Amino acid sequence: MMFKVGCNYTRGEIHAQLGGSVVSCLPTCNGVIVAACLSQKFSPQAPNVVLCGKGARTSPVSALFAAQTTAIPVFIKSAAGRWQYRGQFLVVESYSSGAQFERWINASSRSVASVSCVVVLRQSE
Repeated sequence: MMFKVGCNYTRGEIHAQLGGSVVSCLPTCNGVIVAACLSQKFSPQAPNVVLCGKGARTSPVSALFAAQTTAIPVFIKSAAGRWQYRGQFLVVESYSSGAQFERWINASSRSVASVSCVVVLRQSE
């Protein structure tokens, strides 16, 4: 099954196609991010800007995401248990400190202390 832009999928359906966790926002398989499953509650400008959280398990995956060089499918939470496919996206910039980092966070309701990095994406062709 190929994902169709604008269609909704469950995390189980996403996992069946791509692998990785059915819970993580950034599921990985063999050390590679295989998708981004984002909530606009935490990243209000998603899919274009992703605010990655902090934590013992979250921060290393966020750093892996920031260094991703291949396009990944991006899904935005549309309802409980439903994730809308938005397309394939590439990382174009990432920030872990500085003015740009703070500017992106200040445009959200998140605190600087709750974000490990800001990842800017663009849709790939």
